[in-house]
Amino acid sequence: MKRTLILLAGLGTLVLAAAQQPSSYDPERERARIEAERRQAQERYGQEEADCYQRFAVNDCLSEMRRRRRLALEELRRQEIILSDERRAASAAEKIRRTEAQAAERDSALAQEQREAAQKADQERQQRARQRQATQTAPGPAVAASAPARPASAAASTAAAEAAQRAALQRAYEERQRQAEERRKERERAQSGKVPGTSRPLPVPP
Repeated sequence: MKRTLILLAGLGTLVLAAAQQPSSYDPERERARIEAERRQAQERYGQEEADCYQRFAVNDCLSEMRRRRRLALEELRRQEIILSDERRAASAAEKIRRTEAQAAERDSALAQEQREAAQKADQERQQRARQRQATQTAPGPAVAASAPARPASAAASTAAAEAAQRAALQRAYEERQRQAEERRKERERAQSGKVPGTSRPLPVPP
């Protein structure tokens, strides 16, 4: 975990350092420079190694030469690692930038589709409202066609029909009342023990 945090911190430092590089900074040119210096160091220390064999203290000369060669090559390697890390950081940053740009483009297209759908729905709603209003205010074709031919006594005919209907309802009501009254009387006779039509008639006087 600690190592991961250190690596992340180092990557952030590399990204910041890459951003602060001058505009003339060219990673590929730096990489070519490092490679050229490495070849020069190999040639130089190879010559020094050959010279050491011509001296009296060969081992001491070789040890010192190898120490300086190791330090020089390690420094070049360190610079090369920094360039590689900068390249990976730049690639990751570019990938993030492309991803964010694509997401922003999708969000913009989705928002545009939603606006267009809302506008279309509003237009359809307004059109339906106008159609309903026109239907409610304008008379139907059948009514408009038959209105001029309607007789003048139409109101009287309607009133007569309504009166006849009320009279029929009144008669039906009275009939129901009469039937209810008869049923009530029958119940009373049944309770008193008298059955209609079974009582004997009185004798006829001589």
